[in-house]
Amino acid sequence: MHLLLGHSQDPWCLSVRTALEALNCRTYIITNPLLNPSRFAWSLNNDRSESRIVWGDELSVSDDDITSVFVRSTGWIDPTGWQPDDLAYMQSETQAALLAWLWSLACPVINRYSSALWYRPRVPLLSWQRVFRHCGIPTSEMLVTNVDQEALDFRKHLFVEGAQGAVYEPLSSDVRYLVTSDKDWSGLAAMQHCTPVCLSYPHGTAQFVCVVGDKVVWEGEPPSEMVALEPALQRFSRASGLVFVELALAPTSKDISVIAVEPHPNFEHFGVAARQHIVDGIVKLLRAEDSRSHKHHTQSVQKECL
Repeated sequence: MHLLLGHSQDPWCLSVRTALEALNCRTYIITNPLLNPSRFAWSLNNDRSESRIVWGDELSVSDDDITSVFVRSTGWIDPTGWQPDDLAYMQSETQAALLAWLWSLACPVINRYSSALWYRPRVPLLSWQRVFRHCGIPTSEMLVTNVDQEALDFRKHLFVEGAQGAVYEPLSSDVRYLVTSDKDWSGLAAMQHCTPVCLSYPHGTAQFVCVVGDKVVWEGEPPSEMVALEPALQRFSRASGLVFVELALAPTSKDISVIAVEPHPNFEHFGVAARQHIVDGIVKLLRAEDSRSHKHHTQSVQKECL
């Protein structure tokens, strides 16, 4: 069975299920296997790990029955009827158990997130800088400071480079603000008295790209400068452990730069053609175990015939 861990209406899960069922593959979408009406049992020690999930009275699946897992949920709990403190506790416990269980499985898992991304799926772009440099992915210069003069010097530096203003990126959200006027910079200076600010180059229209396995899928026709970065994007996927990841690239006054990383790719950022290529790539990864089993079976049969 191919287990799709996500909301029943998640468009990626629905598309992947349709593609798998067209290949006569058994699939099941579940939001959280640790919650009612599921019944979940997991036994583990230093030598072995065994688990079983039961849905109602009809379906019972052990970890050996799971061919692959496609992860689109981190174990969401419906808050209806919960007290805030109880909900926070149960959410934390469920997330921890689910993450550990995903890492215990021997089958292919897309994506088998690290704890850092599991508990904080949207991390600041700054946190990826080391991996970007290692993989050869270009990024624009950024400044994090609570010193007024350093921000003003950065403003002058951007002006010399031909950039009209700067982009202010809060480290706690995906919202971005363009800082251009003297009033904007004065407001930024006032904010620096309370917290450091993160500034970067303004950029043009974003070009979305998805890396799924070794496949790089662009939305639309990217410029040649971006296509040349495909090997670096593949290296980033491998280095980050994300075999299904979305990035956004954009031109700045200096060069092409990556401006966003999304460990949970957005269905809406890609058109029909790109979505189909992405789904094909996901299905290929999910069926990798099937392909290996089929190859092993074929080789065994050939040896017997010989």
